[in-house]
Amino acid sequence: MAITFKKLRDPKLGLTDKITFGKLAGCRICDVAQDHYEYLMWAEKSGFVKYQPDVITLIQEQASFARWTINEAEEVAPYRDDFEVPKPISFDDEDIPF
Repeated sequence: MAITFKKLRDPKLGLTDKITFGKLAGCRICDVAQDHYEYLMWAEKSGFVKYQPDVITLIQEQASFARWTINEAEEVAPYRDDFEVPKPISFDDEDIPF
């Protein structure tokens, strides 16, 4: 049985595949996903590339972490109770009554 031409090579990029276009040309996806996940999402939405499911999972994780960081800075940090912990009391030998 013959294999069709479309099934000879998986056109979807994996984690260790290099990007061949744009500002990240020559970089592996796993190396740039943390800092440039928005660019990777844009490239797929624009139709330049397709990703394998593990790459999509990684990009989604990075995007949700960024959203959590923004949420923490805007909604949690202003209401955080920052107070100073009192220093422990130190006793000298003269202070001990026995």
